[in-house]
Amino acid sequence: MTEPSEGRVAGSPERFVTFTDAVVAIALTLLILPLLETISEFGGEQSLNTLVHEHLAQFGAFVLSYAVIFQFWWSHHRMFRHVAALNSTMVRWSQIWTFAIVFMPISTAITAQYHPSPATVGLYGGTLVLASGSMTMLAWTVRRHPELNTADSPATSDHVLTSAATFLAMLLAVLVGCVFADQINYWAFLLLFLTGPIERLAKRRRRPAVVRD
Repeated sequence: MTEPSEGRVAGSPERFVTFTDAVVAIALTLLILPLLETISEFGGEQSLNTLVHEHLAQFGAFVLSYAVIFQFWWSHHRMFRHVAALNSTMVRWSQIWTFAIVFMPISTAITAQYHPSPATVGLYGGTLVLASGSMTMLAWTVRRHPELNTADSPATSDHVLTSAATFLAMLLAVLVGCVFADQINYWAFLLLFLTGPIERLAKRRRRPAVVRD
């Protein structure tokens, strides 16, 4: 039985996606600005190898956060391909998701400036958990309100599964990264990029076998 729409709001999903796309683009731009400032202050008086060696943590933080934000944006973008109308719950979860994306340059700057510790790993990981958790709730909201979906391409349970797998991976990464802050720290968040292959493997195992005569 379809549940009634929770506070459907006037507004275009396309314009809403345009707004979130702009937020992501700004967040990605803010990631690179501290690195550009570092390169400018370095002044070219020493070799490129020295620059990279002395600021390896900053380069690494940029690459990791860029990949993470792009992955989150792509999940959000794909979800809204199935959305034909908005309700207040979707807007609230997207607002939380957007906040996490906006905060990412701050948590990234902290990871680049401070030695890995449970506090810094927890702050960075907490941002990712907030983004993935809100994305999971957004996917769940879209899935349980078919009236908000496009007629030709409604959201499926697989979309919720994908977001939930990412959320659980981030929770595990935070736990591992905080407990082993001196050894593993931010490397634990590479688990995010393993959820795709694991999910595809799970889907293949769930498919019914083809019976041949």
